[in-house]
Amino acid sequence: MADRLALAAADRPDTFVSVRPTERGHVFGGLLIGQALRAGQLTVPDDGGDRAAHVLHASFVTAGRSSEVVYYDVERTRDGASFTTRRIVARQAHGVVLVMSADFHADEAGLDYETPATPGVPGPDELPSGRYASRWFDARDVPVDAVEGRLPHGRRAWYRPAMPVPDDPLLHQQCLTYLSDHGPTRAARQPHADLADDARRQSVSLDHSVWFHRPVDVNQWLLSELVPVATGRGRGLSLGTIRSADGTLVATVAQAVLLRQR
Repeated sequence: MADRLALAAADRPDTFVSVRPTERGHVFGGLLIGQALRAGQLTVPDDGGDRAAHVLHASFVTAGRSSEVVYYDVERTRDGASFTTRRIVARQAHGVVLVMSADFHADEAGLDYETPATPGVPGPDELPSGRYASRWFDARDVPVDAVEGRLPHGRRAWYRPAMPVPDDPLLHQQCLTYLSDHGPTRAARQPHADLADDARRQSVSLDHSVWFHRPVDVNQWLLSELVPVATGRGRGLSLGTIRSADGTLVATVAQAVLLRQR
C-alpha cells in the first residue's frame, strides 16, 4: 500500500505525480482520493502541530485512465491557527479527473461520544475471502443475514492490508481513505435486486466524503458497514462507518453514485 499511494514531486511547486500508472482498467477511485489526500498532506507545514486530515470531500469528474500517471495540483487555501485547508485537483492528459477539498487539524482534548457498534457481527476469522479482496487488501464479507436486527439492506465487510503498512499515522489515514471506496456504490443499489446483473445497470461514484474521528491502525482488522439512504432520479446515496475490531468508530463515509437502469 505504501508503494501504491506513493507520490513524487513534479516540476512545479505544490504539484505531485503518481509514481506509476495503475495496473489495468480505469483508475480506482480509492486510489485517487488516497493519493489526493497524500498530496494535500505533503503541503501541510511541519510546524502545524502534526495536523492530520479530519475531513475530505471529493468529486469524481471523469474516469481516470490506467495507462497514464496522475498529476495532483495543490492549492494552499488556508493555514490557520487550528486548521489547515487544501484544495487538490487531479489531472491527466484528457483533463481533470478529481477535485477534492481536505481540512487538517491537530489532535486536541475534547468531549467524546460515538454511536454504538452493531452487535453480533461475525469476526473476520470466521469468514472466507470476500469480493473486494485484492493484492493490496484482504477482505472478508459478512453475510447480509448474519446479524439480527440489522439495518435495511446493510452491507458489512472486514478489511486489512495484505502486507503490513509502515508505522506512519498519516499513511495509515491515507490507506483508510483508499479502502473507504470499497462498497459504497454496491450498497446504494442493494435495495434493487434487478440491478444485480452488471449488464442491466450503470453505477459509478459521483462524490465521496470521509470524516476522520480518531487515529487508526489499518494493520488491524477494520469493519466497514454501509447502508443505502435513498435512490431516485438517476442517483443514489450510501452512508457508512468504519470501526476497529473492538467497535471504536474511526471514520464515517458518505458517497453519492450515478444509478441508472439500462
